[in-house]
Amino acid sequence: MKRILRLLLSRTAFILILLLLQIGLFFLIIEYFIQFPYVNTILYAISVFIVLYLVSSDGDPNYKISWIIPILLFPLFGGIFYLFYRQRNISNKVIDEHLKIDQDRKHFIPTENISDLRTAHYLNTLNWPSYDQTKTEFLSSGEIMFQRMKQDLLNAQSFIFLEFFIIKKGVMWDELLTILKDKTSNGVDVKLIFDDFGSSGLPLNFVKKLTQYGIDVKVFNKMKMHLNFGMNYRDHRKIMVIDGKIGYTGGINIADEYINLKSPFGHWLDIGLRIEGSAVWSLTLGFLENYRFIHKKTIDYLTYKVDYQTDDDGIVIPFTDTPLDHNVTSKLTYLQMIHSATKFIYITTPYLIIDNEISNALKLASISGVDVRIIIPYVPDKKIVYMVTESYVPDLLRFGIKVYKYKPGFIHAKLMVTDNEKAMIGTVNFDYRSFYLHFENSIYLENSSAIHHMTSFFLKTVEESVSFEDLKKPNLFYVILQQFFKGFSSLL
Repeated sequence: MKRILRLLLSRTAFILILLLLQIGLFFLIIEYFIQFPYVNTILYAISVFIVLYLVSSDGDPNYKISWIIPILLFPLFGGIFYLFYRQRNISNKVIDEHLKIDQDRKHFIPTENISDLRTAHYLNTLNWPSYDQTKTEFLSSGEIMFQRMKQDLLNAQSFIFLEFFIIKKGVMWDELLTILKDKTSNGVDVKLIFDDFGSSGLPLNFVKKLTQYGIDVKVFNKMKMHLNFGMNYRDHRKIMVIDGKIGYTGGINIADEYINLKSPFGHWLDIGLRIEGSAVWSLTLGFLENYRFIHKKTIDYLTYKVDYQTDDDGIVIPFTDTPLDHNVTSKLTYLQMIHSATKFIYITTPYLIIDNEISNALKLASISGVDVRIIIPYVPDKKIVYMVTESYVPDLLRFGIKVYKYKPGFIHAKLMVTDNEKAMIGTVNFDYRSFYLHFENSIYLENSSAIHHMTSFFLKTVEESVSFEDLKKPNLFYVILQQFFKGFSSLL
């Protein structure tokens, strides 16, 4: 009851109520104007032209269908609603600022591409270089990752960068804050970025308090009191950089469920990667670019550049992904890995809402003799999203792809391993939001020792999971609901 009351009294609930009131007002205004001659005809014409525009335009078919269906169902309202509240209503000025920051990266990275494989070459064209002389350590749970993070934070001497989608008050945050306060009091530069929507449960004085402790805080894409689908663009990244020498990324946010101090969805299984060495520079740049984008001031990146190398451990390529450019970097990296696999493709993801390109690539790999396996949660955290995730599975099974549910609870790990030679780990889910809407980050690996541990982790997790084929088939009503929600999958 307390949890429900907190939710109802939260800032998120307040903004949601205002948004619903705005939508209601929008429909009332349209209802009033359709009384006048020719208005109906004009509204119908707008809807027809928008549908024709969506059909003929470039872009993801699932996204277009998600708009076309409601426009055709409600032609009086649908077209004009699209014009006012379409997804990408961020100003060109903001987009240009972000793209300029992206382009500036090329002045601060190594020019030599030390890997000749296709995926590394693709990322290099986007100014994300390949590194060697970097140690990698796979962290097979949120608990292990949190302990390693604390150890490294305690040894920080110069600066600490943290960027997370979710921060919630609790044991995990309290322990981190104690360390951060001690570090700022000893002259360590601590910068923190968090997403306003993901961390909407924080108290209103949160930023003010941290600033008093000497922590430099930036809030990403603050929630507005007016309906704007630009609010869809969330900072889903998880980055920690310590002294420019050590970096972390993975699935965990700063909240107690990620380290199983709370269990709202059974056992929470998450993973991460610790890197140490030259590749940390790209992780540092990724953080500073977003910091600069929010802060709107020039930053001397080289202030935070550290010449630090370790033993070679394969190829390491940290990179970020943004919805404001014309690339779908994470999706294309996944596709490259799928197409190049010859033995196996292992995937863990909490959400499986895939478009035709990803689906067809996985199917083609499977019928070409590649062992394709996917693990999704057994216990959902978002029931409608989970229903849509399940709806994609039967089609994959028909092509020999094996899908498992993590029986102990919720798997939040975002991982792909192919042939025990390549891997991608980070924040990217196999869903529309991660591919097209969120600011994400990942690390691509080739021939790294961590990859073998990832493969072992996956096979161990399969043993703790149940095959989708062994589960009871859903009833007809459930299947109908699945198909209905699937029509709006790109908006979930």
